[in-house]
Amino acid sequence: MIPGNSDTKDGLLFCLPFLLVFGLFLVFPMLFGFFISFFDWDILSTRRWAGVGNYIKLFKDASFYSSLWHTFLFVIVSTPILLVTGFLMALLVTSNSLYRGISENVFFIPYILSITVIGTLWAWLLQKNYGIVNQFIQVCGGKPVSWLTETVPAMWSIVITTVWWTAGFNMILFSAGIKQISPEIYDAVKIDGANYIQTVFHITLPLVRPATILCLILQVIASFNIFGQVYVMTGGGPHGSTRVLVQYIYENGFKYFKMGYSSAMAYVLFFIIMIISLVQYTVLGREEQ
Repeated sequence: MIPGNSDTKDGLLFCLPFLLVFGLFLVFPMLFGFFISFFDWDILSTRRWAGVGNYIKLFKDASFYSSLWHTFLFVIVSTPILLVTGFLMALLVTSNSLYRGISENVFFIPYILSITVIGTLWAWLLQKNYGIVNQFIQVCGGKPVSWLTETVPAMWSIVITTVWWTAGFNMILFSAGIKQISPEIYDAVKIDGANYIQTVFHITLPLVRPATILCLILQVIASFNIFGQVYVMTGGGPHGSTRVLVQYIYENGFKYFKMGYSSAMAYVLFFIIMIISLVQYTVLGREEQ
């Protein structure tokens, strides 16, 4: 640092607005949420100390377990589909195809739309009586499917909607990884006689491994936090078969005003996500080395 230079002071002053907003809208709510998880509180009355009572209660709550299972099920089903779809999209938009430019825009545009728009759109498309999907099925000689009112189709409807909405984000990450691969490598494997499929599996996939790890970790975190699609499309139905943990947290906090209980569940979800993310990073990072 140059003597008499106030770079550090100026830097702190420039960072101060961000730090204030960050502390006010992220750090403080997180700490306060953890604090109230040890109380019984309905916002309107005085907080009553409950200790770890809320945490003990949730582990005896059958609805908590079912909501957590639905969340795990969604993560297990949707994550591989989203990764594969994003990678296939990236292959197309980084190829020499004449449609690569328009494809990139078409694949990414859904991601910039709000979840309310996405959920409403797909709820209309999948409506049993007049939805376009069932109309097409009937034209092909099939019978209408109760996409949003039967247990198995309802979960798959949410998965399909999520893939259509968010696969474009994974495409961008995979595309960035593919574009970093030197063209000389592809030229060399062509000279060696490798076909396109062999090139993808033996060159592209291994070299985009860092992007794959990043996509996997981000996707698992995002899938565990699923809420909007379920809330807009099925409301957690039919019979609670698609109710995920974030929705159950929301219902307890803002419908039944059990703020302490909902905060306890939120922190259990936080620790689950943190542990899984750390395990993924540790295991995959070690393999990368």
